[in-house]
Amino acid sequence: MKTNKKALAMLTAGLLVATPVISTGLTVFAADHTLTITDTENVAHTYNAYQIMTGTLNEGKLTELQWGTGVTPAALISELNTNKDTLGINTLATDASAQTVGEELAKIEDASKKELLAKIFNESGILTSTKTELTKGTGDNASKYTATLTDGWYLVIDSSTLDNTNGPKVRSANLLQIVGNTSIDTKHSLPTLTKKIIDKVDSDNDGKLDRIDANTAAIDDTVSYEIKTQVPDVTGYNKYFFVVEDTLSAGLTYNATSISVKIGSTELTKDTDGHTDSEKGKYYVETEGTTKIKVVFEDFLTYVKENSINQDTDITITYTATLNNQANTSPSEGNPNKAKLIYSNDPNVTYTGTPGTTPDEPKPPVGETPGEVVGETPEDIVKTYTTAIKIKKVDQDGQPLKGATFKLTGSNLNEVLIASGATFTVDNTNGTYWKLKNNSYTTTDPATLSSEMQELYDSKTTKYTKTPTAATAQEATLSGTDTVVSVSATVDDSGILTFTGLNVGNYVLEEIGVPANYNKADNISFTIGTSAIDENSVTWTKSNDNNKVGSFDTTDNLFPVTIENRMGSTLPTTGGIGTKLFYIIGSMLVAGSIVLLVTKKRMGAKED
Repeated sequence: MKTNKKALAMLTAGLLVATPVISTGLTVFAADHTLTITDTENVAHTYNAYQIMTGTLNEGKLTELQWGTGVTPAALISELNTNKDTLGINTLATDASAQTVGEELAKIEDASKKELLAKIFNESGILTSTKTELTKGTGDNASKYTATLTDGWYLVIDSSTLDNTNGPKVRSANLLQIVGNTSIDTKHSLPTLTKKIIDKVDSDNDGKLDRIDANTAAIDDTVSYEIKTQVPDVTGYNKYFFVVEDTLSAGLTYNATSISVKIGSTELTKDTDGHTDSEKGKYYVETEGTTKIKVVFEDFLTYVKENSINQDTDITITYTATLNNQANTSPSEGNPNKAKLIYSNDPNVTYTGTPGTTPDEPKPPVGETPGEVVGETPEDIVKTYTTAIKIKKVDQDGQPLKGATFKLTGSNLNEVLIASGATFTVDNTNGTYWKLKNNSYTTTDPATLSSEMQELYDSKTTKYTKTPTAATAQEATLSGTDTVVSVSATVDDSGILTFTGLNVGNYVLEEIGVPANYNKADNISFTIGTSAIDENSVTWTKSNDNNKVGSFDTTDNLFPVTIENRMGSTLPTTGGIGTKLFYIIGSMLVAGSIVLLVTKKRMGAKED
């Protein structure tokens, strides 16, 4: 629609693009026209048309303007005078006619001033309760909203509820001249956000590391993250909130010095001076406890406009976190990291932020007072998984055996959480353990066993309770080469030892401390891998273990390994009585052979 100096220009102050289809002619009387809004978003909107001015259509132009039923003239004129310097118009008389006001507003040509004008029309007290609600179509026309309007200027507002879940995410306002059938197609163009883990491999050889939704890691490994969004359409806003909220699980520790924020290829400056004043082109990071960070863009709207940054320009946030010793080994829960974007979504209101403290963050609700309306993207979740092995040390009878020390070696070890050691206290009321004569403990009630097996028990009536000691973290140390590292620990009195925080990779489990009177167990080599992994779950696998390692236990979320030691046999040694007897018996046999040989020779000689 063309701008006319004698009438208002069409103003769009939101995410709608007006495409009028005008039936013009030389009519000089009011006529009925159809306004059609096409909105393909799959939720219902509420569109209302407020009549601002009416006029006589003359050669395709509205003349003899009169105030419409949808506006309070005095309130509008007062607000226009308040903003006259910004709008670039003259002071209006408090009782100025619609024609006079229309001619003054026709001087406005700057896009930002037009946006402000549409916002002014929507200020409190300016619009009346008289409006025409557009009717939503059905069937094939379900995406169309229509109303019949006469010649005039109308403010068309999307009055939908913004609930961030099933409702609309962005409102809009349009100031339209209706002099014929007019159609509007909505362009919601909602902000989006994606979060990825930056992998350590470039699988397609494009010179860029893969971006993935899930990975595996060892405790104390560093995980790199990338959050991507785009510069939104900021048309019609007086302030634009742009806040990325990122939540880490307890098993991840945010590395504060690692963060980088870019718009396009331009690195923004991190602000650390208190944030009470907006500084365009900067951002700050707020932390809440140990598991949540907020990246807040300062004076985002001014920075985007002054630097002529195009809509849809990439915004990239990168940072790292460390998998810590609170890591979860559940193959479904894993260690999630999720992010969402909080953004301005109603150009019809005047945003203020939280003056004096954080003006670039929306005001939250306080008591009965609602906070500033903002939109939120769905949370995008990525996960890091880690796993564990549990050693159960037993004797040849399958009974727990204490006193064995194991070394776990592998190239992907970093820091391992070790659970070994427990105290057992006599408790005949609540106890569930019995002590064996070899000083280990079992949960098998001796009353259920044969009398022969009961002889293995220290007492058939005394019961114990078990109190595990706290797990401790142990840094892996070099073990022979620059890439192979190891950790070692001793089983507890129940023969149990757990190594938690393992990544995929090749491992060797070696018994380096053997219980007295037992033979050393063979080394166990095995490989931990995955057959499926995404942001919902991981499927762990084991291989190359000669069936020494059990399948993944989904109850305890680990790989079980049962290792048996058998009692050793003491053979006679050099210098012992057994060797001397062997020598004596051997000598007697040799002497007897010589005597027999001499006797035969003499007998033969006599016969000759």
